[in-house]
Amino acid sequence: MDRRRIRVLLVEDEEIHRVVARVVLRAAGVEVEEAENGAEAVRHVRERVTGGGGAYDLILTDKQMPVMDGLEATRQIRAMGVVTPIVAVSSDSLPSDVQAFIAAGANDFAPKPLTKEKLGHILAKFGLA
Repeated sequence: MDRRRIRVLLVEDEEIHRVVARVVLRAAGVEVEEAENGAEAVRHVRERVTGGGGAYDLILTDKQMPVMDGLEATRQIRAMGVVTPIVAVSSDSLPSDVQAFIAAGANDFAPKPLTKEKLGHILAKFGLA
């Protein structure tokens, strides 16, 4: 049976974290697009919404990034009416950090680093496994 390919937008400014996440995501058979900051993420999502490229199945975003942080990117993506699950993947994992992401519109939070187990849980939670 041929499964539909899962499309994920990875929003991360640090190259090493992108490399780790990319390896985990590709090992799971996920198609990955990357943005290095929140402004790029918003642009990618807007292009898919207006360009007919189809929505992402999942957005994984860091918190602290240059240009636009993950919180503001999440708010702007939600303001476009996008309902794609957004999961914050951040080293900032105090309860106040998690709550700030949820308040901004994220669906879930996972502390860095992204691992095979964490990704499996995220995909299952949103019916993508």
